[in-house]
Formats: sequence, structure tokens, C-alpha cells
Amino acid sequence: MSVSLLCDSFEAMQRARTTPALHREMERFSRQLGFERFAYALRITGPSLTPQHFALNGYPRAWGERYVSHGYFKVDPIVRHCDRSTLPAIWDERAFHGEATQGFWEEAQAFGLQSGLSFAVHEQPGVTGIFSLSRDRKLDLPAQDLAALIGRAQVFASLLHHAVARINLPSLLPRAHVRLTPRERECLRWTADGKTAWETSRILGIAERTAVFHMNNVIQKLGATNKTQAVVRAMALNLLS
Repeated sequence: MSVSLLCDSFEAMQRARTTPALHREMERFSRQLGFERFAYALRITGPSLTPQHFALNGYPRAWGERYVSHGYFKVDPIVRHCDRSTLPAIWDERAFHGEATQGFWEEAQAFGLQSGLSFAVHEQPGVTGIFSLSRDRKLDLPAQDLAALIGRAQVFASLLHHAVARINLPSLLPRAHVRLTPRERECLRWTADGKTAWETSRILGIAERTAVFHMNNVIQKLGATNKTQAVVRAMALNLLS
């Protein structure tokens, strides 16, 4: 059952071309694992980037609106955990201990979010996906069954994140279609490594003014204002690999 479920999800994610198709697959997968609610959130952040957010929401609509309007992402301990770690987060009262988070936890429970799991996917700098499953009863499972469930959900989170990156990321980062020449990419990499234009020119065997020319092209293509900003944006767009 578990292998078949993941195989079906892999094929569905490969075929998906729209956001609704991803939402349907999330719902199918979540329910087969015994969870009524689900959500996926994509956050794009960086020192020189305007923060961008994207969500596929299977939570109660009223809770989603309240979460956003009250800025609960600032106190949500699951979000903080996923920002720092790729380890799965199991929702429990210990995770929500504290005056600020206790009220948040009680409100979530009032909307039927009694227990859950969250999985972070850090594919590239500044781009974090969080897939969450929740249900209206406690997650009382034998350790072996819980470990198997977490393993399947972690794989699904990666499949979902890659599908969202393919379908939705270009619209969130309009410059994701940027194409750099091989020489521009080389100059960008050495700049990211802290090299000056003169040092880059020595390494690549070109004139210093040529290295400057290529970096100016990179800055223009990325809509940046300087080399540092260009490097940060290139990292977010995965242009340095």
C-alpha cells in the first residue's frame, strides 16, 4: 500500500500542470494517511528580495484567514522549526509551550487541528517549502507505524515541493527565466566566492574590463542594483549551480 501510494503520487506530480491538480493530489494523499487537513506553504526570502508567499490550503478557510490576519506565522513554532531544520516536526503541546504560542495552539485546536506533522524542504537558499498534515484527534500510533508514516510523508513533501517549483515558482520569481551566458555565469560564481573583478580576470584569463562588462550584464539581467544583490538573487534562482 505505501509503495503504491508513493508511486501514484510520483506519477500524479509528474503529470500535474496546474495548481488545482496539485491540490487534488495533496487531498488524496493526506486522506489515505488518515489526515483530514493539509497545507503547503512556499516562502521566498532574502536580504535583497521582496518576500514572496504561496500556499495550497486544505485547512478550514476561517482558520487560514485568521492565521494571516493575526500574523500567526510570527509566533508559529512549527514555522520557526522548519526555517532551521529539515527534520520532521511533530505537533504537541511541548512545541507550543509559552504564553504567545499557547493561545495560538488553543485556537488551532478549536478549528479541529488537534495534532499533526510538518515537513520542510530546503532546495535552494531563500526558498523553503513546508508541507503539513493535521487531523481532529491525537496522533496515537505505535513507534514503527509513526516512523513509516513520517517517511512516506517526507518523500511526498519533496515531490510536492518540486512540482510547485516547476508550476508556480516562475510566477513568484518573474526573473526565474533569466539566461546567463557561460562567461557571465563564471564571473558570477567567482564574484559570489568573494573575488574582485581583477582577480576574476586573472583566473579566467580575460581583461579586467571584460570581467566588469560581464558582471554588469548579470546585474542588469537580474534587475539588481549591485554585485552583492545580484549574487543573492542568483542564489535564490539557483543560477550558481
